[in-house]
Amino acid sequence: MLAYWANNVNHPVWPGVMHMHVGDIGGLRAPEQAPAGGVHGYARRNALGQDRAAAAPPGYAWLLDVVLGGAPAVTWAAAGELPPGFDRTEQLAVLPAIAGRSLLVSVRSRRGASSAMTSYNALRSPRSRLARRVVGAGLRTGLAQLLLPGKIDVGRAVSAPGGHLADVLLTEHLSELFGCGPVVVAISGGEGLYRKPILQVFSADGTPLGFVKVGWNDWTRDAVRREAAGLRACADGATDRLGAPVLLRHDEWHGLELLITAPIPAGVRRIAVRSPLPDVEVLREISRLSEPHAGELATSPWWLGLHSRIARVADPATRAELDAMTSRVEDAGGHARLEFGTWHGDFVPWNLAWVGSRLYAWDWESSAAQAPVGFDALHFYFQVAFVARQLPLEEAALAALKAAPALSALGVAAAAHRLVAALHLLELYVSHEVARGETSRADDRFHPAVTGVLDRLLGEPSGAGRPHFSGRYT
Repeated sequence: MLAYWANNVNHPVWPGVMHMHVGDIGGLRAPEQAPAGGVHGYARRNALGQDRAAAAPPGYAWLLDVVLGGAPAVTWAAAGELPPGFDRTEQLAVLPAIAGRSLLVSVRSRRGASSAMTSYNALRSPRSRLARRVVGAGLRTGLAQLLLPGKIDVGRAVSAPGGHLADVLLTEHLSELFGCGPVVVAISGGEGLYRKPILQVFSADGTPLGFVKVGWNDWTRDAVRREAAGLRACADGATDRLGAPVLLRHDEWHGLELLITAPIPAGVRRIAVRSPLPDVEVLREISRLSEPHAGELATSPWWLGLHSRIARVADPATRAELDAMTSRVEDAGGHARLEFGTWHGDFVPWNLAWVGSRLYAWDWESSAAQAPVGFDALHFYFQVAFVARQLPLEEAALAALKAAPALSALGVAAAAHRLVAALHLLELYVSHEVARGETSRADDRFHPAVTGVLDRLLGEPSGAGRPHFSGRYT
């Protein structure tokens, strides 16, 4: 996702479709119009029973509560408005956001804050690079800190028991883990279906230290675990063409699941949104990160796992609809013999970059060890159409079929191309519905349109009542 914001494209955020990485702090736009006295106020009652307001636009408050509000002894508020009995430990600047993404940067070090805006610029568009250089220069000189209207004070209760700040404050915990003194963090988070905080960490002198993904509810904790498993598989696998972030640490801290990875390598080269699918050999290497196997769809671990996930869908009507769709698929293609292996889960241009001759891929949080081979190729074309080009879902589903040559190269029989495309969309549908039940949020562009698109992709029932997978639907 680093390059996605760099291309200044608005998008929905949901699993298997778009998982934002902290490096996505790309281009800038003006924040929403604020009332007198600052940006939109946010009020809540903190763990100490005190009412407080903070200069947090819509979308920022949850992010601050997760990252900074994990202990009763810690709170946050608009600059200068910490409750009585709290001393300020840190200040964050509220920066202009893009595409609904919140962005806060620690201002404890000018060089560190500037680096947070200008690092990884090779992954961004020329327009975004220019904007970031301007903001970065302002942070380095201190001018931006003076002019930015929104600032957040982080405070610790004076009466709190003694002990290290690292015991109660995540940013201080990271300073301790990296062992380089106080760190500067850029904190990113959105309002999407799978929102989670992502921190980009720098030393005070501006050296990039790493990325931190924070799992704070059931789905995001699972996402962090899936990504950790995917990165371990990359580290252990024999890959000549594929590169991936180095997993530095994966553990729990005060109920949060933390995934810490090394910085993006120097010398990365961005992949444009409209670039063709990269070398299919990279997809082959990904598929072989787990032991590949071939077998009938209906008895495969992936298919059985899909049924288990459907059972977790909260809405009874949707669950029944998904059950009916899987029955249609089994009737028509349950005996189809497919190859199964690892899939990245979000193999798209904005999650990829070239490092020398190797393709570097991040955001493995939707990866799985046993999925139909070919999902990544289909997902690449589907996402470029649906997310980047903002095409309607049905057109995006058709665009995914541009992956046919790659599917054939990966060994997927031509007769099974349409079946695998239907399975890919069904995978996204189940992920969306599991998340919708946990968050009460939905992607209106995807749901409920997906039901009609799947009907067409599966094919209208024949006179015998069976769907078919051949031919182009209209």
